[in-house]
Amino acid sequence: MKLELQNVHFSYRTRYQTTEVLKGVDCVFSEGQVYGIIGKSGSGKSTVLSLMAGLMLPQTGSVLLDGADTRKLNLETYRREKVAVVYQSFRLLPLLTVEENVMYPMELRGMKRKQAQRLARDYLRQVDLPEQTWRRFPATLSGGEQQRVGIARALGTESRLLLADEPTGNLDFENSAQIIGILKRLAREQGYCVVIVTHDVDVMDELDVIYRMRDGRLVDQREAHVV
Repeated sequence: MKLELQNVHFSYRTRYQTTEVLKGVDCVFSEGQVYGIIGKSGSGKSTVLSLMAGLMLPQTGSVLLDGADTRKLNLETYRREKVAVVYQSFRLLPLLTVEENVMYPMELRGMKRKQAQRLARDYLRQVDLPEQTWRRFPATLSGGEQQRVGIARALGTESRLLLADEPTGNLDFENSAQIIGILKRLAREQGYCVVIVTHDVDVMDELDVIYRMRDGRLVDQREAHVV
């Protein structure tokens, strides 16, 4: 699995002004790696994540997943099957149990309930959630546990591309370390491509590649120090 951004430009337009956020972003994300995207608020890192997630299309340039341009894909299918997003705010469905939350994207694709349940339990084990939590509702879990459910649900999309938007933003140090450990394990042992947008300096030391948003472009952290 390889995701490429080629000369991507993006601007936000209002009635009164146009703000150019991305000015020719070029980068490649590959399986088996954990990437970080960092930058100041308003630097464009969330815009990059949204483009990768298929929530928007670039105004010029291309976003390519295994060579296929998102402009030519059915974006609804792309978002449902090709990419998974883990959010800072968890975004779990409150009236579904932990197990049902993880089953949801699989059932949405038409998978039979019994098979979805079997796979959901496997994914919950992969994120180290004990069996006694599976039939509980999200509100009864800690923040760290809820984020693990969010990761397990992302695995249920069967996408090899996991995008994490500030996944440790609502967690303490111990839970943050556990979440990053799970994401690293998924990349190292199962070949997922993991991309994390983060402000968390503790997280940055655990990543393989760090891109910094600078002047509307993604620059490798090692290059970003060169002036």
